[in-house]
Amino acid sequence: MPSLKLATNTAMYCRMSEDMDINCGAIADGESTVEEMGERIFQLIIETASGKKSKSEIYGYGEEEFAPWHMGATL
Repeated sequence: MPSLKLATNTAMYCRMSEDMDINCGAIADGESTVEEMGERIFQLIIETASGKKSKSEIYGYGEEEFAPWHMGATL
């Protein structure tokens, strides 16, 4: 199942752009409104549900990345 990753600030997005799907820091930077970003996120959800690959899928980062719970000891 694809996961869309939203960067909360532009600095993080720049450092991790190969693994982040949307830069929500554009709101704090004054480049986008909350409503515009919400629409962009919604459209990306629709596109992803229709088959567009997330960045994690494109670069192969998502294979074992998402784990909603961990069984046993973790390091």
